[in-house]
Amino acid sequence: MKKTIFFLVLVLLGSQFVGAENPKYEFRATWLTGNGIDWPKSHNVVQQKESLCKILDVMAKGNMNAACLQVRSFSDAMYKSSYEPWSASLTGTRGGDPGYDPLAFAIEEAHKRGIELHVWVNPFRVTSSGVLDTTDLVWKNAGQWIIKYNNSSFQGQIIDPGYPEARNYVHNVCMEIINNYDIDGIVMDDYFYAYGGTYSEDAVSKALYKPANVKDVDKDGTTDDDWRRANVDSVICNLYKAIQDVKPWVRFGMGVPGNWSMKAKAAAAYGISLPSGISAMESYDYLYCNAVEWAKQGWVDYLNPQIYWSTQVTRQNYRVLCNWWAKTVCENFSNKLSDGKRVHFFASQAAYGATDPDAGLSGYGDGVLEIQRQIDANRDNLSSGYTGSVFFHTSAYMQLFRDIRDSHFQKKALPPAMNWKVKENLTAPTDFVLTDSILSWSHATAERFTVYAFPRGMDVEEAITNPLYLKKIVYGNSFDLTGLGDISLLTFAVCSYDRYGIEHEAATFEGEGVFEFPQVIFWELNGGTVDVELPKYVTETYTLPIPKKEGYEFDGWFKTKTFRGTPLTEIFDGWEGTLYAKWKKSTTDLPPIFTNEQMFVYDVMGRFMGTKLPQENGIFIIKQGNITYKIVL
Repeated sequence: MKKTIFFLVLVLLGSQFVGAENPKYEFRATWLTGNGIDWPKSHNVVQQKESLCKILDVMAKGNMNAACLQVRSFSDAMYKSSYEPWSASLTGTRGGDPGYDPLAFAIEEAHKRGIELHVWVNPFRVTSSGVLDTTDLVWKNAGQWIIKYNNSSFQGQIIDPGYPEARNYVHNVCMEIINNYDIDGIVMDDYFYAYGGTYSEDAVSKALYKPANVKDVDKDGTTDDDWRRANVDSVICNLYKAIQDVKPWVRFGMGVPGNWSMKAKAAAAYGISLPSGISAMESYDYLYCNAVEWAKQGWVDYLNPQIYWSTQVTRQNYRVLCNWWAKTVCENFSNKLSDGKRVHFFASQAAYGATDPDAGLSGYGDGVLEIQRQIDANRDNLSSGYTGSVFFHTSAYMQLFRDIRDSHFQKKALPPAMNWKVKENLTAPTDFVLTDSILSWSHATAERFTVYAFPRGMDVEEAITNPLYLKKIVYGNSFDLTGLGDISLLTFAVCSYDRYGIEHEAATFEGEGVFEFPQVIFWELNGGTVDVELPKYVTETYTLPIPKKEGYEFDGWFKTKTFRGTPLTEIFDGWEGTLYAKWKKSTTDLPPIFTNEQMFVYDVMGRFMGTKLPQENGIFIIKQGNITYKIVL
């Protein structure tokens, strides 16, 4: 039994992750599902636009820099397509015109907030259950290549990759998006062949197109599988080459399953080892998805393995798989590619495992702490330039964003640059003009810029290497100084920032004026008081004060009115939200002084308990002579 007698020592414990390294270059994105899970959740256009803006606002507040918007889920379109019908998610009816262009709107709004917009496509999936209506536009354009599955993992239809015409169709669908929209990237999800493996469903295309002399990659005799992998490979290879011809700045990524293979022969063919102790579904055999080949050939700009497991398990350990993808695949093969080509590693993390108790993900019982451990695992590979997080999915991320921001994403970061694609040397911006709170500048060719604000007198080159001073990625030639306070104390540096993520020459500006920040921090003292003026905003790390309340002891500052999570001891530049003071009834009203006189013990109701202290927890009244004590056990 632990006795606390009349006094309390209060220790506020901040997150064990506060102060974790915030790199300048780190891909930070979410999978933004476009089939109603995240967005849109309404068929009303106004509500669709408002809810998407709200999502992007939260991402900006969380210091994220990219969104992967699902624009093609079931051979349908969240954009104007000549190949496929409008998604039913928009209007409730497949093919129903929403009256606006959701993708164009999403790009514009993301860029306003300094966020890259990557389109997310499911390449060959048609339905996840049932069959497509033969009057559907997809059936008219690609129906001759659609096949039906009915295995234990998938009961739906796909466009058969075994047909060269089908692969070309998917290629054209993707290129239509790339040619018609100002996207920053395109990422394919893992719907190639159906989950669970393919047996005889593709018998027709196999009979027509599989060469008799196909060689085995893994020497196990599965020639059909080798042919299927080659079909998928050709889609990736040809699409990558086509992107380089028209818009090489568009990042091409692959969201592959978290485990590549458990076949030693397959790994040996590439001169690599398999991750130790891992046992999970193999994309190499089940989906014919060979990401190692794509990394070896340099057919992708980034791999986004879906490592939807925990650091706290053995057979699907996140840290083991994370290190294997970063080092064994991305770094290993990047070092062998020509012209400095690299394959970036941006891990996909199951944010839903931290928010959904029914997700069935072992090791996620401590919620956000697991996600934070995973980010740490990603950052262990920072020295090679391979770091990034893509959270599945956005709604789950929105429940965690304050925790993630306050522990790991305290400052902004730039997506890792594609240095191997340098095409030009942009000059510095010129002709700075300050009008009210808007700082603008001129540049003949650049469309994007990075803006820094740092103390006057500080070396410019030193400042722009530090994410502490990075304020925003700007799509355009102006920046709002509101919220930066007395700008006479600051120097601003603006760098031309090309579409490959490379910063060029900086120009500086110094001005005069005070631009107040609107109140974004709200304080709920719950009856308490403080001896200092509470700030409406902070521009640097701020240590939280300890308030007072008569008859109560302060029990910490919390981000929620239900006092969920760990109490905070400090907040950081740009922090927004409400802080709630938690209190507990004081037990310090009587001094803990004991004599040798006989003790008479009473409970809080005044009932006599005996002459000895009980061996159980509770609050008791002790009388010794004419002195009364209160004691907490």
